[in-house]
Amino acid sequence: MPPNKPDEPHHPYDKAYKVLLSSRTMFAELLHHFVPGDWAKKLGTDDLIRVDKSYVLSDYKEKEADLVYRAQLNGQEFYFYVLLEFQSRVDFQMPHRLLTYMTEIWRDVQNNTPQSEKRRKNHKLPAVVPIVLYNGNAKWTAVRSLREMMEGEHHFGAELLNFRYVLLDVKRLDAQQLEEMGNLIGLIFLVEQNPGAVPFTNRLRKSSQILKNLNPELFQLFKSWFKMTNPKETEKIGHILDEYEDPKGVDIMISNLTKALRDEYYEMRRKGLEDGLAEGLAEGRIEGEASASLKIARNLLKEGMSAAQVARLTGLSLSDVEELQNENPS
Repeated sequence: MPPNKPDEPHHPYDKAYKVLLSSRTMFAELLHHFVPGDWAKKLGTDDLIRVDKSYVLSDYKEKEADLVYRAQLNGQEFYFYVLLEFQSRVDFQMPHRLLTYMTEIWRDVQNNTPQSEKRRKNHKLPAVVPIVLYNGNAKWTAVRSLREMMEGEHHFGAELLNFRYVLLDVKRLDAQQLEEMGNLIGLIFLVEQNPGAVPFTNRLRKSSQILKNLNPELFQLFKSWFKMTNPKETEKIGHILDEYEDPKGVDIMISNLTKALRDEYYEMRRKGLEDGLAEGLAEGRIEGEASASLKIARNLLKEGMSAAQVARLTGLSLSDVEELQNENPS
């Protein structure tokens, strides 16, 4: 399949996960823990080859990204097609869209297969395993198979084209199982389930041993993933992450991250109290001035001055003075 450099992803999560899962080690971890079947666990990093091409439709370029791997199992070639679905809404057309992308993979394969090979009786298309990685807050409720999208599908049997995609609904993965995995992909999904700088440092304290066991390349990959998916938090703590190149310094890094966030919290709290006090004094002064004006207006009305004259002298609106006048018509 000829290389075709994909467009730059629009959503920061797309880019972050493409960088993360472009590591064959990370992708193998994902397969071993989330793709059902013993066959997936037999695949090692040497069996995986990243395909540098995107099949996302032009209408969806700004909403999602994809990742393609070619794999070998028992001498047979097949593909993994991973759709990174980071939209806020569930896409109920997912099976049909996946079919479109899978068909394009087969079209590429056929276009790059010699005619003599395609004419052979035993020539077959490679299997394509579709995977959807979704991190939205809403539960994924779209159907999982192509057949379920078809009207009256229960009337038919094997005559209908069908496939079922693997779904990774990150926010609803079992947290305990993710902890028990004890690897980087499990840690990242745990961080995803409870985003933010403070939960991030809490999670790092609990999972520090996982980070210590990483090689320097995966350690850098983890930090890059966090910074790309949390640009606002990176402004506060990114410089601390950058100070540590080796996972051996994880404990000190976590301690410094926690201190920086604690100091920022107390600074925000102090500023909030000061701003609140200043606002309260200003409101009190305004309320006092308004009360004094009302008292003067009432006295002037009692002296027989007209509402227009009182409004001009006190700065109150004519309607406010007329309301005072109506309090005591005499």
